[in-house]
Amino acid sequence: MTHPAFQVTHADFPALFPPGAAPEQLGSGYSWTEGPTYVAARRRVIFSDVRQNRTWAYTDAGQLLEELHPSDYQNGHTVDAQGRLIACSHGARALLRQEPDGTWTTLADRFEGARLNSPNDVTLHPDGSLWFTDPSYGLDKPEEGGRGEPMEVPGRWVYRLAPDGTLSAPIRDRHKPNGLIFAGADTLLLADTGEHPGTYRYHVTPQGEATLEGLHFTVTPGKTDGLRLDEAGRIWSSAADGVHVLTPDGQELGRILFPQTVSNLCFGGPDGTTLFVTATSGFWRVPTTTRALRL
Repeated sequence: MTHPAFQVTHADFPALFPPGAAPEQLGSGYSWTEGPTYVAARRRVIFSDVRQNRTWAYTDAGQLLEELHPSDYQNGHTVDAQGRLIACSHGARALLRQEPDGTWTTLADRFEGARLNSPNDVTLHPDGSLWFTDPSYGLDKPEEGGRGEPMEVPGRWVYRLAPDGTLSAPIRDRHKPNGLIFAGADTLLLADTGEHPGTYRYHVTPQGEATLEGLHFTVTPGKTDGLRLDEAGRIWSSAADGVHVLTPDGQELGRILFPQTVSNLCFGGPDGTTLFVTATSGFWRVPTTTRALRL
């Protein structure tokens, strides 16, 4: 019998989980968990508790460890083409990279001379470029590092940091760009949590330009904050009631229900099939039968 946390919409949904699968809470008592990313070189998931100004690690050995405090209000993470941790820092208003010795390098904190707002989430393109969103949550919210500083750039944009260090802003038409992921070298899915919430599809060129193709999907209740794709291109999206799993074209297959709003998620673990979920004050895992999409 399927665990009650799994809400089946399509007959294909149960096969995404091994027999007896159920969500398991690994940590609790946080303020707002975010940005889980599996760092294979360190055999651990790194995630943020943005409002407590900390990051945490959950190791393959099952240890839950404080990773960084203060964290400069880090939010979203990814790994770059060399497997190094990339962090969006609200406090530093910057995109950062962690070096093998644990130190941090600032990759981007200004665009055309103006300070960025508060980088929120980041993803890796197959060409090695890093694309990141820059809403103003880290300026607007004191609990997320906001110090009353004004916006200096004239919008809340999506940036592309090329492998040679060139920074461009190819997407400027969103209200509050948030989570993002590539479905292919030429397709970006971008969540907007602003006035017209939804996840939008963009066509991306080899030169790093992006053109809106349309609304790809929405979730109810709540909004898509973070999202991931599995090896079959299925979409795993955060929502107010849990994780929604959709076909590549945005049709719902089912939901994993959680008691709190889900902010973000990632695949990881020793074999890559564990889904790690950040949900408000909790950190969870769910066994699956799939892995993250590799482009």
